[in-house]
Amino acid sequence: MVGKEILTLQFGHYSNFVGTHWWNIQEQGFEYNSNIPSEINHDVLYREGLSPRGEVTFTPRLLLVDLKGSLKTLPEIGELYERLPHPSEVKVEWDENLVETRPGPSEVKNKFQADLEDPEKLQSVSKESYDFDKDARVWSDFLYTRFHPRTVNIVKEYQHCNENTPFDAFPLGASLWKTPQFEEDFSDKIRNYIEECDGFQGFHVLTDCTNAFGGLTSSCMEHLQDDYGRKSILVFPVIPSHFPDNEYQTEEEKLQSVIIDSVRMLNVALSFNEFTENSSLLVPLSVGSTGWRQPGLKREFRNVVYDFLGSITCEKQLCDFKLPDGKKVSIEPKLPYHSSAILATALETFSMKYRLKSSGFALADLSADLNQGGRKVAAASLCLPFPLKEGGDLLECLDKWEGPLFQSITPNCTIGNYRVMQHVALRGIAEERLKKPLNQAQKQRELPAYRCDSIEEMLTLFLSYTSEATASNVTVVQKPLDVRNPFPRIFNRNIAQNGCVSEFERADGIGVEKVPVLSGLHTGSEVGQMLENLHTEARKIKVARFHQFASEGIQKDDFEECLDNLFALRENYEDSYVI
Repeated sequence: MVGKEILTLQFGHYSNFVGTHWWNIQEQGFEYNSNIPSEINHDVLYREGLSPRGEVTFTPRLLLVDLKGSLKTLPEIGELYERLPHPSEVKVEWDENLVETRPGPSEVKNKFQADLEDPEKLQSVSKESYDFDKDARVWSDFLYTRFHPRTVNIVKEYQHCNENTPFDAFPLGASLWKTPQFEEDFSDKIRNYIEECDGFQGFHVLTDCTNAFGGLTSSCMEHLQDDYGRKSILVFPVIPSHFPDNEYQTEEEKLQSVIIDSVRMLNVALSFNEFTENSSLLVPLSVGSTGWRQPGLKREFRNVVYDFLGSITCEKQLCDFKLPDGKKVSIEPKLPYHSSAILATALETFSMKYRLKSSGFALADLSADLNQGGRKVAAASLCLPFPLKEGGDLLECLDKWEGPLFQSITPNCTIGNYRVMQHVALRGIAEERLKKPLNQAQKQRELPAYRCDSIEEMLTLFLSYTSEATASNVTVVQKPLDVRNPFPRIFNRNIAQNGCVSEFERADGIGVEKVPVLSGLHTGSEVGQMLENLHTEARKIKVARFHQFASEGIQKDDFEECLDNLFALRENYEDSYVI
């Protein structure tokens, strides 16, 4: 298989939640039956290797960064290549009488991680019953994929969830990159991965942008531009759907939350400015409708109910739910395990364009299509699951469609239908579900879309009718999205096991295994409005009042330049722009 390799970089705890779901989805969907060759070129994001025991391994081409204490039971070097010895097995050269041993806090593997180590249970974990809503406190709790030893990189200087020394401000991350120990080690690992590639094409960068990881990522991307400037860099800043400090009870806590919100706002503005400077394309992701200041109400998806106060089975639309014991539905999603799965679903789907075996499309082509005229920011959308009825067809589904085709997953941004450039991917609908056979078509034969001979042709036609002066690039993948464990159980009971909308509810104990998905990347005037909103909110903040920034050299003039850059970027999205 020809190269086209991509190296993925993940910075921050929430980005690692999203990334964990993304890698899990891919690995659960691997085809091991040679009679059914995969449409997807997995070599784009994965690498083949050999363990010290001579076993062939297939691991993500990935470097991730997180803080000390974020891994729980996962060893930093992983578990695929070697087993860490128990402390009792380690021989110490010192006189034992002169050494005092103090055991640190120990973590116990949850049932899912324990079952992954049991050969007899490994094959059945996708159908077992696990309480991930309760157990998935960090991303490694639901990690199915196994990593290469160089993948995980832990920042020892900062502790995860430590309020005394928070890693919360953009300059802290920028300063961390400048330390020789971090920069040299991380740069060497990047180079090692790239030297293994035959046709390396660029980078995926998945990063937190509301804390200091924005600064760390910005410095790393500057390094990528300096050393690999001709390669494409597609960056996805992710914003959590919930921040614990927003749940204040007193006036003092409310004031503190407002201050922390302002710090996050500064981080987002500084990050977006640097990311656009050093990337080919920037795609912000969040299921929160607002994103900055506070995440806002969650984005709603047809036949999906996510993030309950308690683990229950989805049965109806959100507004119809009555929960036991007087509990209420969470308006603001609190479980990163849920919200990150939705973002990972979109990532896995819209990235198909340059990951298919049959496609000659590259990461650079996607960026060139969407960043014309200096439009270096795009919005993302998702339709999960695509509501194809059991026994129905795509023509019937689209002909009866009401409302927008897409739901935005970019904060403060809607998906427009006028003068837009967009790449759309639809997966999980077989060609035989395109339309009714001629002898059964009846009124369908009178529709212009009945003349379409493929899923791609019909979706392209639908987009041309519903979007004015819009250029649409459509990708179709036959394989549906695999949503078995450890994907969260967020689908309504009227979604059948195969992902289709059914007239009947699923029986107890039967979970959804695969679903059709529609996702896209879009650039239009609505993205400019998002940037204008970011500029307006950030301008309200006096950066000199925040010592975390002023003490590290970010002065008023620096922040004014950042704001000017954001406003200039916003002007590229005026309606006068011609596609």
